[in-house]
Amino acid sequence: MSSVNQKYIKILTEDQAIKLSGYPIQTEKFSVQKTLRDGGKIRFKIRYSAELQGFSLLEVFLMRAQNGIQTAGMTIPNGGSTAVVQEQEQEFSIWEPGDYYFFFKTSSNNGTFFIEHYQLYWSSI
Repeated sequence: MSSVNQKYIKILTEDQAIKLSGYPIQTEKFSVQKTLRDGGKIRFKIRYSAELQGFSLLEVFLMRAQNGIQTAGMTIPNGGSTAVVQEQEQEFSIWEPGDYYFFFKTSSNNGTFFIEHYQLYWSSI
């Protein structure tokens, strides 16, 4: 197997066991050095479940720590009662190295979202 076919991954940040129920949560700052300028792709992966009494969105914002400007985001709709563990993944566009943080919030106070695990990573392909 040649090195052309190998996939290289660098985890930029990850965390687990976050409970959201009406109040937004801001993560600690983390530094990003691998960006789209290095080629490859940057992906955000989240695994979550929910206990809801109605429709609610789980909103994820990647914020630039230097100026508080949103760099990327993801909105996950959920309606109804209990959502079993689900996983979603999306590409994020990060062009500039620097310090970032995540901001998680729900669109309504209709229950609780449990973020089992999330990960932001750079991949060579």
